[in-house]
Amino acid sequence: MSKKEITKKQFDFLEHELKYLESGGIISKQDQEKILRSYDVRAGLNFITVLLTIGAILLGLGVLTFVASNWMYFNKGVKLLIIIICLIGVNYAGVKWQSRFPKTARSLHYVGILIFGAGIFLIEQMFNISINFNNSFLLWAIGTVFIGYYLKDIVILLFTSVLLFIYLNGSIFLDETSYPLAILVFLPALYVLLNKYKYPKLLTFLINALAINTIVLFLMEFVPRFHFLNPDTIILTTLFIVGIILVYIPVPSKLQKTTHIQGHLLHGITAIFLTFDFSIWFPVGYFIFLLYLVHKGSLISIVIICALIFRYYIDSFDLLPKSLTFIIGGVILIGFGFFFEKQRKKGGKPNEE
Repeated sequence: MSKKEITKKQFDFLEHELKYLESGGIISKQDQEKILRSYDVRAGLNFITVLLTIGAILLGLGVLTFVASNWMYFNKGVKLLIIIICLIGVNYAGVKWQSRFPKTARSLHYVGILIFGAGIFLIEQMFNISINFNNSFLLWAIGTVFIGYYLKDIVILLFTSVLLFIYLNGSIFLDETSYPLAILVFLPALYVLLNKYKYPKLLTFLINALAINTIVLFLMEFVPRFHFLNPDTIILTTLFIVGIILVYIPVPSKLQKTTHIQGHLLHGITAIFLTFDFSIWFPVGYFIFLLYLVHKGSLISIVIICALIFRYYIDSFDLLPKSLTFIIGGVILIGFGFFFEKQRKKGGKPNEE
């Protein structure tokens, strides 16, 4: 059985209560320790971490702005030497202090990452290297993902995901000659790291969003090449199906909630756009599907229904006056509220998805 993550406050409360039960002879000392070993304390931000992270960012920006403001006065050899010395210096200090001052050491590695990224752009400028800016972000991401893996640092991996978003979208919108195939190598590697670090929620959300972004841009790049009659409709329909798949695809339990919510959002957003392309049968069928999801306890489906109602209100749906649209919407939502209250009294629990 995998360990359950709880907050430090929850762990302290649990430990206090178990000690109380152990002192009363209800459970043994061994039982107490066995129960506590079933939990992991979820890592959270603290004052020192926040302070050092902000300090690292300010220090990194200070070094970069100082170098940039005096850049014209240095020759190429001195410029390159400054970049290398700064990069090696902060990372060496981070490694040396890792055991004694781990939080400070980590902040120095953050500075090193900023210097590494700036160094890429400065070296390109210094030697007149012709490279698209999105590929520079790819090189930056390659460096950060290795550092993030070495340090087992979620913040660095989050930053890597942001760099990959810039690389991916920059490749499509600014460099139309090729599809950014490097993302197809990065995504499996990121999911391996995600599994290794027990699926932290924000990192899971960003990597899933990066995968969805990859699919969207892949469709935008290649579907128009087949000269279909309505390529936009085909793209939206494909993404709608992907959203449904994400809702039902079997994934590890810690990955499940985030993935399913993103699937609901994807099929919900694309379905609203598809109502403009398809006849009335599609919104009616989709509405019935949403009612089924609500019956299964999906709260986010209620939000999608509200968005669907609002879409038809804005569009002045010819079959209904706007006032009647509000009345129907109100009745539906009150009905949902009654349904969930009834389920709660029976002991059921609505699903946040």
